Amino acid sequence: MSLNNTNTDTQRALTFTIDQSSFGIDVSHILSFSDSFGDIKYSTNDAEGFIGYLDFRNTLVQVFECATALSQTRERESVIKLVGDIKTYQQAHIDWVGALEHSITSSEPFTKPRDPRLCTFGQWFYAFETDDDGLRALLNKIEDPHKHIHSLADKLLDMAAAGDQAQAIEELRIEKQTTLKKLLRVLDYINDYLNNSIHPIVIHLTKDGRTPWFSLVLDTMGDIAEYSSLSLDDMQSVNQNEPIKGYVRDPSGNSFMLLSLDKLYDQVNSKFSIAG
Repeated sequence: MSLNNTNTDTQRALTFTIDQSSFGIDVSHILSFSDSFGDIKYSTNDAEGFIGYLDFRNTLVQVFECATALSQTRERESVIKLVGDIKTYQQAHIDWVGALEHSITSSEPFTKPRDPRLCTFGQWFYAFETDDDGLRALLNKIEDPHKHIHSLADKLLDMAAAGDQAQAIEELRIEKQTTLKKLLRVLDYINDYLNNSIHPIVIHLTKDGRTPWFSLVLDTMGDIAEYSSLSLDDMQSVNQNEPIKGYVRDPSGNSFMLLSLDKLYDQVNSKFSIAG
């Protein structure tokens, strides 16, 4: 897909957000964007932000991570970390139930957290915030089974202490096949959802509107925003080495920092040249 500015009085920029900071690229510098991330030929050059090369319109172009080039955290890194954390939370609750079973059968003290807010998963769950409605809908299915699992400790340990050890073990067996499985299954669904949300986008850039220049990888894209020179603050007070052309002030609240692609390319290419 390609984009062009057709009105000389009003400019347009492709906006995107990285780590809660909003940026924009003037569409006059965008040849197209694609899902060709998987086609990147990776390089042994370990320059910060440099990924590799793409054969784009019969031109071998350099590909850089936009987030890394802007000293920001890649969103997909956070997603990948969360996927790993959730796998850890799953195993932790399998271990929690195993420890409870051991305490029931051995009469040894149960030392795992009984309060669902105090286990590692609970601390994450009750602090986590997201604007993703799909993810939030899945998370909403977790609280009840998670609370129920933790409520078993007092109930079943009291039952065992009263001499009903066999009944406590039987109830725990049923809970393992029902409530625990439900909790683990929803966590699996969340991981599938997160993995499917990782779709890096490649933005193919140009200087003259025709010739491929270099490409940037974004984890997400926003909207096309219109702006004019009157809404562009040139930010003279900003470090002149920053790859920022100016700050676009939008009365609707969708303000963003307009990238200077010349400065950005000079920065990433200089690191590439030094590393090479």
